[in-house]
Amino acid sequence: MSKKTLIAFLVEIALYIIAGLAFYQGFHYFMADVDGFKHILKVGPMFLSCFMLTYLLFAYYYLTHQPNEEKRAKTLRFNGFGFIVLGGLLLVLIIVNIILGNYEFGYNSLIFPVDLILIDVVMIALGVFITLKKAWVLEKIPVICREYSKPKWVVIVGRTLGFIYVWVAEYFLAALLMAPTYIDVTTSTFGHTIPLYILMVFMSLVLFWHEFYLAWTKEKEMRQDFALAIRIIGLCFATTIGLVVLIIDLAIGHTYYISHNLQCILPIDYMISKNIGPRLLALCPMIALWFNFIASKTCIAKANKQEVTEPLS
Repeated sequence: MSKKTLIAFLVEIALYIIAGLAFYQGFHYFMADVDGFKHILKVGPMFLSCFMLTYLLFAYYYLTHQPNEEKRAKTLRFNGFGFIVLGGLLLVLIIVNIILGNYEFGYNSLIFPVDLILIDVVMIALGVFITLKKAWVLEKIPVICREYSKPKWVVIVGRTLGFIYVWVAEYFLAALLMAPTYIDVTTSTFGHTIPLYILMVFMSLVLFWHEFYLAWTKEKEMRQDFALAIRIIGLCFATTIGLVVLIIDLAIGHTYYISHNLQCILPIDYMISKNIGPRLLALCPMIALWFNFIASKTCIAKANKQEVTEPLS
């Protein structure tokens, strides 16, 4: 792995962690108004400003995972425009809310709502910069993956699952980082939540490993046997832990999770008395990893078959 690729890889991980923390905070802003959305004009800009960092993460991902230079340029131009427009609109809405007295300074952080303003200003500045310096950005930010051809349905389903997976994974990684503020190991039901904390770590580790492996095998030296072994181990682990969580969920219900341990990080579960969070943690890794495993094996087998049956020149 080259130094340039390693830096791009580390930048992606840093963006993922920062975006996760912002998304975690923004989601709680959103949940504060979920009952009827009576204050959507106040809460909406707060949530969307936090979500802008997740948008930045996805934009960076596609820039560094698109080998076609023409498509990279189009992606950069589109996202640069998006950063300017969305960041500018949210900045205006936040300033209007400040003028109207809707935002109490220090409400949820020492610098609120200055933190939201900073996010939007940075996004606008970034959009202007990459629009004016598109060639420089394309030169400095490398492609860190080597994709193989996939059927259209695999791409569509894979991206849909990928969006959901990343949102769930980054939220729960942030929740794990915030654990010192809510975790209570003295409760009698703490042991029931241990599999959930394991999955919080595991979901993000899967993403980090995937990115590292793509960067590691950027050249055509595919370490397929090693990758297959890691993938099978991950599948078995995710399936086992996921089934444990689902069994605990069915056996003891939502009360033990919500009232004792995870109320502050699972606000939806608390409000509607459903175990959505634990079920997402259990099912997302299983579904995503099994889909990735089956789709990749199918695509590779198809590519090998086409290569074998292709007439010699």
